[in-house]
Amino acid sequence: MAYCVQCGVKLEEGSKQCPLCNTEVLLPTGVQEQPSEPLFAQPLPPAGMGGITKTRKGVIELILSLFVVSELTVALSMILSGNLAHSFIPLFSIAMVALSLILAFSNKPTFQRQASIQFLLAAVYLLGIDAADQTLSWSLVASPALGLLWMYVVFPSHARISKAPMRSVVLVVLSTLAYLALVNVVLSGSLTWFVPVALPSLLVLVVLCWVFLFWFSRRRNKSIPLADIVLGTLVVLFLSATVFDLFLSNFQRGVF
Repeated sequence: MAYCVQCGVKLEEGSKQCPLCNTEVLLPTGVQEQPSEPLFAQPLPPAGMGGITKTRKGVIELILSLFVVSELTVALSMILSGNLAHSFIPLFSIAMVALSLILAFSNKPTFQRQASIQFLLAAVYLLGIDAADQTLSWSLVASPALGLLWMYVVFPSHARISKAPMRSVVLVVLSTLAYLALVNVVLSGSLTWFVPVALPSLLVLVVLCWVFLFWFSRRRNKSIPLADIVLGTLVVLFLSATVFDLFLSNFQRGVF
């Protein structure tokens, strides 16, 4: 800390003269001014920026080490117990867990990217477990269900989609229809109940939701009471269930 020798005013670092009395600031004989160094030699990355830092790299190396040890241990145990033919599921499970952790630490920590990666890995894991007996059955329904859940949870939070909510709603509805059609084909081999039951029931649900949203948006009082929201939800669910029961009954009786 330096002060003016003339008036005693506190001097800022690097000052050449006193700001009050303009007295020249002189360093004592034999003392040289040292340039101040920043606290961090390198600039810090922006907040939220990804990248593999030294810490992440160390964690990834630890995960890889544990993965190799686990795989060798399980494989050796299966060989010694004579169950090598059943070793695919535990080995595949360990590999998927390791891959999930590695991708989590090596990608940007954003919700959309991390959630998308984990949803994709979960779908691949279900397909792999189902394929352990060299056939695919239930995973053809379960894996697309994760994709549909991704459409409901992750997709609307995307920056571009959040600015166009109607586009998000349309894509979610189309995804739901596609999933129901896929389930019908997987379970029945063709579109049996999708067209006469699922398609009109879902369309009625969408129309009812749109009607109530339109009604709420036209109200003078923009603050919607909780009781109105609950009542509207119950009405939509009741009418949708009634319509679904009507279409299902007609389908079972062979009306259409």
